[in-house]
Amino acid sequence: MAKEIYDIFILEDKLLYSEALDAYSELYNQDKNNYYVWKHFYFFLWTAIEDRPSNFHTKINLSQLLQALFEQGKKAFVYNADFNFIAGYTLSISPYEYGDYEEFEKVGNELLLTATKLEPDNIIYKMVYLGSVLDADQQFYRQAVIKAAPKVKETFSGIGCLNRYFRRVLYRLDKKA
Repeated sequence: MAKEIYDIFILEDKLLYSEALDAYSELYNQDKNNYYVWKHFYFFLWTAIEDRPSNFHTKINLSQLLQALFEQGKKAFVYNADFNFIAGYTLSISPYEYGDYEEFEKVGNELLLTATKLEPDNIIYKMVYLGSVLDADQQFYRQAVIKAAPKVKETFSGIGCLNRYFRRVLYRLDKKA
């Protein structure tokens, strides 16, 4: 399976959305309990909603598929800290893709908090959660940004849209915190 997922990452990097979607669908349907496949498929769908060409969107209802994958993930991976982080992040950034804006924004923030509770030593989870809390102490947030920077580079060093995206948005040393 490692080669199959790697091949899909290549399709993502080449912006071959239809081919990547077909490959993800086939791989995911082989084993819906494989978290690694679920997270990359889910994240591909989330980014494709914003990045995809318009003719790709007419082929499939990406929002509906994203919502279905979220619900499946919630059932299968609720106690997985990384699931709570990935799902929480995507919901908190674009809750309107899932339904009622306020409801899903709240769900996203709750999932981010759950990720930090499940893995309290994960500095990336802590940084993202602190960044999502409006009244968070900015000094604690800035410290988390500094501590998380090398971990972000290490954790998201691979190819594919998930790694590329998180390297870009979670490495925050160069950004105003």
